[in-house]
Amino acid sequence: MRFYIDFKEALNEIKRDLNELAIRVHVPTVQDKYVADDPDYDTMELQSYIYTVLNPRIEDLSVTQPWANLEWEERIECRLVNPGKAWEARKEVWAEFLHDGRFAYTYSERIGTQVRQLIDELRCHPESRQLFLGIWSPQVDIHNLGGLARVPCSLGYWFIKRQNRLDMTYLQRSCDYSTHMQNDLYLATKLLRYVADQVGITVVHLIHWVGSLHVFAKDVEGTF
Repeated sequence: MRFYIDFKEALNEIKRDLNELAIRVHVPTVQDKYVADDPDYDTMELQSYIYTVLNPRIEDLSVTQPWANLEWEERIECRLVNPGKAWEARKEVWAEFLHDGRFAYTYSERIGTQVRQLIDELRCHPESRQLFLGIWSPQVDIHNLGGLARVPCSLGYWFIKRQNRLDMTYLQRSCDYSTHMQNDLYLATKLLRYVADQVGITVVHLIHWVGSLHVFAKDVEGTF
């Protein structure tokens, strides 16, 4: 596993790895779209990619605003909203995934009250190895595989406190480097910082594991 000082260093090295080490693949569906015959979705992919950022600062990330902050507010308010309002600040990305006025899922729905419960547990049992905030729903998502409906790219977030430092491992099954990665990291870091602040911890590390880290052909020119 590689260690990086900050996101700037990490993103530069990740981009180089994608350019030099990625394999080529073309899967038939992306989200809930059929793309088997679309060359724009030829894919450069790295599998099981993992790294640690020692000083994760949100100011080092280039994010889509105001969408990112609106999305964060919906996630942390513990309101089970679908579709919510945040998506309207990024309609060019999200509008096509609305069906009958709803999304297949929202992170607000999946997170629910977990953050509050996790913080309470961290306060009561600071050495716990059980502090996992899950996004993937086996009861729902297993029935939507194969492009039937969207399933979460983020699987969950695992927290562990050691030596007065809070580490969070962000688990993703799939991450689009060009379109979503910095937004995903921004929201993950906001969550990490929020939990750390609530329990009075100042030093945090972010570990990121991605099953499929990729960039599509349609985005290659603007990425490398």
